[in-house]
Amino acid sequence: MDATQLRRHAGRLRGFQDRFDTVRAASSAITRDDAAFGMLCSWLPAVLAARHRRQEELTDYIAENLQFLIDDLESAATDYESTDHRSAATIRTAGGRT
Repeated sequence: MDATQLRRHAGRLRGFQDRFDTVRAASSAITRDDAAFGMLCSWLPAVLAARHRRQEELTDYIAENLQFLIDDLESAATDYESTDHRSAATIRTAGGRT
């Protein structure tokens, strides 16, 4: 396993996470703005409120799991690097080199 590839993938996921957080923030701002839908559709926020609350729960869950995935990928990369370094040192020592 190439630890660099794991870190690169974690970085891409972090970029996705940033975009996802931007969407979540925009969605939250719209629900707090009574004028967001205009005068003609001013009734819409009340109708969508329950659905939006559920949507927020789901997006929070996704964001949390995305962070777990990023953390685990970075941790796995560190573990692979540590194992590779220890194994290389063991092999060098066994071969008479330090």
